[in-house]
Amino acid sequence: MPYPPEFLSLVDEFIATANRLAEDGRDGEVSAAILFAAGRYNAFNLLTRGDAQSNREAAVDFYVNEYRKAITSNLDGVVGPVVKPQG
Repeated sequence: MPYPPEFLSLVDEFIATANRLAEDGRDGEVSAAILFAAGRYNAFNLLTRGDAQSNREAAVDFYVNEYRKAITSNLDGVVGPVVKPQG
């Protein structure tokens, strides 16, 4: 299933920011920060909807499965080749 261009544009914005932050060679730290930030952002959204406790396990399962699909599809080149920018 192809991803909508609007979605991929948002993804590209995050990647551009991550690349800028990693210019000094801290790509491992930036990668960890992105993952942590995603967890924080998604937890905030669940908490502000008020259903985090009742759906906590289902929410965690959902986000873990979505991450697994995302990293696998990107490693497999589903969206396109994943390459480190040259320069």
